[in-house]
Amino acid sequence: MNVIVTGCAGFIGSHTTEELLSRGHTVIGVDSMTYAASEENMKEFIDSIDFHNIDINDTEKIHNIVTTHGVEWIINFAAETHVDNSIVSVEPFIRSNIDGVFSLLEVCRNTGCKILHISTDEIYGSATKGSFTETDNFNPKNPYSATKAAAEHLVTSFHNTYGVEYKMTRMSNNFGPRQHQEKFIPTILRSLRSNKKIPIYGDGKNIRDWFYVKDCAKCVVDVLELGEMNEVYNLTLQNELENIEVVNIILEEFDLDPQENIEFVADRLGHDFRYSIDNEKFLGISSRTPTDFRKSLQQTIKNK
Repeated sequence: MNVIVTGCAGFIGSHTTEELLSRGHTVIGVDSMTYAASEENMKEFIDSIDFHNIDINDTEKIHNIVTTHGVEWIINFAAETHVDNSIVSVEPFIRSNIDGVFSLLEVCRNTGCKILHISTDEIYGSATKGSFTETDNFNPKNPYSATKAAAEHLVTSFHNTYGVEYKMTRMSNNFGPRQHQEKFIPTILRSLRSNKKIPIYGDGKNIRDWFYVKDCAKCVVDVLELGEMNEVYNLTLQNELENIEVVNIILEEFDLDPQENIEFVADRLGHDFRYSIDNEKFLGISSRTPTDFRKSLQQTIKNK
C-alpha cells in the first residue's frame, strides 16, 4: 500500500516506518521536525521514503501529497505527547492533537483516503482494578489525554457524518531506542550517565504497562493489514510494572545501589496511578509475544 506516516521522524513513528518498509509498503513521510523529532531517527530509511517537512495542519499540502502519490492510508503518529508539558502549556497540544487531526480528516473526507489514528491508553484514565476494554468510557485526567480523547471523537464523528473510514489503536507505554530524553527511561539513563540521582515522582508506586517500541510497531502494522475497518484496538503485550521496579531493574544492569542513586520528588499534578488495557481484541487478529523485558531494556541502554 501507499501510506503517509505523520510523525515519521519521531520515536514510535520512525520504528513503524521501518516495519512498514520491511513488509513492502511504500511510505511517504511527513514531519514538522519539532523538538521531539530527529533526522537521526530517520537515518536508516530516509533514502527509502519520500519525506516532506510540513505541519499536519497544512491541509492543502497534505491533500496534494495524497492525490499525487495515490495514498490509501494516513497513519497518524504526529502529536504532542509529554504529560508534564501539557500541564505547563496546553495550547500546543490542542493545535497538534486536535486541530491537526481535524486537518487530516478533512483531507480524508475530500479524497477518500483512510486514516489509522494512533491514540493512547491514557484516554481511559486510571485503572483501579482490572483492565480497560475498547468499549469502556473515556476518563482523561490531564490535558494531554484530554486532547487525545477529543481527537478520537473527531475521527468517529467524521466516520458517522461523512463516511471517512478509519482504524484506531490505543497503545500502552512505549520505550526503546530513539525515545526522547524527556520520557521516564531516558531520564533514568541520562541521570546515571551524568552521575545524578534518578528523580522519581511520589513514592514510585505508579504502575505503567511497558511496551517495547519494536513490538508496538509490529502490532500497529498488523492492525493496518489485518484489523477490521472502523474498529479500535488496544495495543499492549501486558507487562505492568511499578515505576520503582523499572528503576531497580535498570540499576541492576549497571550494578548500582538504589539507595545511592534514587531521589523521590513531588508528585506530578493529577498523576494517574495505574494504566491497564486488555488486548484480547487485538489477539483475535494477530498473535504476538513480547520481547523479553530485560533484553529490550539492554537494547535501549545500548542504543541510547
